[in-house]
Amino acid sequence: MNYQSSVSRSSNIRQAWLYFMYYWIVFAVGTFAGQFIPATLRMPISILIIAIVLISLFVKASRKFSALIANILAFLIGVVSYASFMYYLNDLGTVAFYQNVGLAIAAFFAFGFLGYFVIGDASSLGRLLFPALVALIFASILGIFIQIPMFHLVITIAGLAIFLLYTIFDFNRMKRGNFSPREMGFNLFINLLNIIMDVLRLASILRD
Repeated sequence: MNYQSSVSRSSNIRQAWLYFMYYWIVFAVGTFAGQFIPATLRMPISILIIAIVLISLFVKASRKFSALIANILAFLIGVVSYASFMYYLNDLGTVAFYQNVGLAIAAFFAFGFLGYFVIGDASSLGRLLFPALVALIFASILGIFIQIPMFHLVITIAGLAIFLLYTIFDFNRMKRGNFSPREMGFNLFINLLNIIMDVLRLASILRD
């Protein structure tokens, strides 16, 4: 029974990583499309993304469409991320941009290593991270209207901490077998993407 459980978990983990790569492909398609989207549409698309995220978090009926929602989010986030990537490339320079992306990826796998191999059971972490994520979303909405550098610095550091901890939590769930492959693949994609964006944003803020 233990052997069968181990084989099943290994199969689910492989599927989760396949979904992870799949959502990056959807994101890449969205990023490519983003170069053709007028700048005036980026804010409405960003608001739509926030609305979809809030609905998926608080409306139980939306779980029936979770696969569709994940695809839509990955694509739309890619669309609005194109402008961000171009901004950070110009602001930081090509070398610093890719160095920070590499740093973010290294941090993602380092914290994943902690969650999978070091920490025994991180299930209690989820109860703390969810309200922190909700608070971060609403703070980010306020950030659209509050143009105070220190406020954005705090949000960026908080966001980076939250998604690094979510990485520990999700890798720990994989170890314990408490996950569905598609959901986990999307979660890992979102974790890494947010870590990358927060590291780039932090580097840009500190540079300025």
